[in-house]
Amino acid sequence: MGTGEFRRRYERKSYHSDVIFSLNGYAFAGTLKDISMGGAFVMTLSVNQVQKGDLITISIPYTSGKKNIKRRARVHWTSGDGFAVEFL
Repeated sequence: MGTGEFRRRYERKSYHSDVIFSLNGYAFAGTLKDISMGGAFVMTLSVNQVQKGDLITISIPYTSGKKNIKRRARVHWTSGDGFAVEFL
């Protein structure tokens, strides 16, 4: 696929929630900007700690705030304010 031809498999939904993600035994804070069944975008001041291809564990709170779900994910790309992951 060329530039501009990318198609998402799952629709992304806005989901503004604070999250914790771990990488190589370290925990970092971020904010989930959007999420789908296949992945998510995390805004974080710690974006310089992650690279494309890194495997992370992300703890995502349910909308009720009473529980979290932990998912393994691979960093798909990074930008100046965060990174996108694909859930494994």
